[in-house]
Amino acid sequence: MNPLFSPLRRHPLMPWLIVLQIAVACAILCNTLFLLAQQVAPLLTDDGIARDEVVIVDQLVNGGGNWSAAQARSGAEALARIPGVERASAVVGAPMRQTLTMVYDLKSANSPTLVVSGFLGEKLIDTLGLQLSAGRDFLADEYRDLQLEGNDDSTTTPVILTQALARSLFGSDNPVGQSFTGGDGSGHYVVVGVVAHLMRYQLTELDDGKAEYAMLLPRRPGGLPLLSFVIRSDARQREAVLKAVPGVLQATFAGQIATGFEPLVADYEHLREAGLRSRRAAVWLLLTVNAVVAAITAIGIASLSGYWIQQRTRQIGIRRALGARRGQILRQFLAENLLLTSAGVFAGGVLALLVNQWLMHHYELPRLPLVYLSIAALLLVLLGQLAVAAPARRAARLPPASATRSV
Repeated sequence: MNPLFSPLRRHPLMPWLIVLQIAVACAILCNTLFLLAQQVAPLLTDDGIARDEVVIVDQLVNGGGNWSAAQARSGAEALARIPGVERASAVVGAPMRQTLTMVYDLKSANSPTLVVSGFLGEKLIDTLGLQLSAGRDFLADEYRDLQLEGNDDSTTTPVILTQALARSLFGSDNPVGQSFTGGDGSGHYVVVGVVAHLMRYQLTELDDGKAEYAMLLPRRPGGLPLLSFVIRSDARQREAVLKAVPGVLQATFAGQIATGFEPLVADYEHLREAGLRSRRAAVWLLLTVNAVVAAITAIGIASLSGYWIQQRTRQIGIRRALGARRGQILRQFLAENLLLTSAGVFAGGVLALLVNQWLMHHYELPRLPLVYLSIAALLLVLLGQLAVAAPARRAARLPPASATRSV
């Protein structure tokens, strides 16, 4: 071990520079990799909605008060009569739209309170093209008109959860038939079904595995100043449906739509692309930051190591003259770099946690999971070994005669 530690004691500046560089790189990579995972996870989440078939109608504002449940139902029926439309539903909580939202605080016996997006409307499993993985859909007699005031908390409301939400509430237990309450103890719910996937529509609440914290409730929209509809059409006729919807809305709600508010009519894929555009931009930015940090770190390690090895040419020559093989010289520099990288990673891990605490305090970011420390440490160790490999091979190839002539 003496050949390993002796040069570090005699020439401390260069090793300390390498340790400092790795520590800073580790602190940056830990937090940027965590932020990258936060941004990319919703992009990879299965939203559960039928592709190339769904049309969203939103921002239908009443110019004289609130829409009744009967008006919402007549609008859905009119839209369903458009050629190529298979089903249309009035909804509260249109996918990828946040103009009107319903948020529920839910708590089961063994889980903390969870904030969940509610999708309200008739036959939404069929309209959205969701996959029912357990239980059943709502029965016809379970639907009620939405009442924002005067709800009877003593009644039990059947609900359909996503698999992700069911796991958070009930763990590995079968969720069908399980009951739970609102976070404040009000509201009683019983699970009658589970859908495989459904992304919530609060696009700012998709981080930390919460992208699918959503549930369906058997409520018919009404008593609200704004209406939204979801339309499922034949994929081959969706463009024709998109063109026909504005005319049907004007004919159905003639004189009732508020002037100055143009109803939004768009296909789901377009809304998803627009809604997640900022996340995609953040992903590319963070990928660039990580790539630049990794490249600068690799170049810095290679440059500092190369200069440090060059300053020790005489020592290398003496060891070669005394019988040290090329493999021994190569392993020495790789071992030295591994030692320095490990020290830098340890210091960088502590610095990363301090930076995360600062971000949590000032920007309300979640706590940094320790797994990202391990990922960043592994990446930097591999990067350090690769960066020092070329200078170490050059040192190992030095012939004893030329090396010992160096000053």
